[in-house]
Amino acid sequence: MMKITAAVAEVLGLLYGDGCVFRYSDYHQSGITFTGSKSEFWYYRDFVKPTVEEFFWVHGRLTLRNDNTTRFTVYSKRLVDELLEIGIETGKKVDPKIPRIVTKSGLVVPFIRGLYHAEGSIYRRYAKQYRGHAKTYSNLLVIQIRMKLGKLTTQVWQELARLGIQVNRLVVSHSVWTFRITRQSMIRKFIELIQPRYKLLPTSTRL
Repeated sequence: MMKITAAVAEVLGLLYGDGCVFRYSDYHQSGITFTGSKSEFWYYRDFVKPTVEEFFWVHGRLTLRNDNTTRFTVYSKRLVDELLEIGIETGKKVDPKIPRIVTKSGLVVPFIRGLYHAEGSIYRRYAKQYRGHAKTYSNLLVIQIRMKLGKLTTQVWQELARLGIQVNRLVVSHSVWTFRITRQSMIRKFIELIQPRYKLLPTSTRL
């Protein structure tokens, strides 16, 4: 089994959220593709693209599309073969778990970082209980991870708990799995341990 770096583990987490491994039946077109928002272009340019190209010895194409999305695509049969060897499936994700190569390498934290970039969010807590009540709370934040992959969401929820981060209960509704971190000290701990590159605390917020 190949040895991966923390940067590659982060890219794999991102791949599970915003990416896809594809292989057509004629084998003439195989590769990976990621789709992010326009605001994430810098992340793909400065981190994802060079990490994939340098580690796997491939060349990818990064574009900013007319629909305000960032697209990064690599065509490579060899790359797909290597991903299949470490348990990354092609096509639509059925219900994957954290890849064994990630857990065996002790790289769950960077994997969660990449997955958080794809499927996580941080926002100000909001509520409107009565007329005139403030809808948002400027200094109260929520971190949320939400996706349709039940096994993966459960694993991430468990791994965060093992890191000492208190997470709210895991809930499922309409086949979507969601958990949140609402204690402000735990949000700070998440940011300190996971070290996301973006989706950080608003500059006006103090925890």
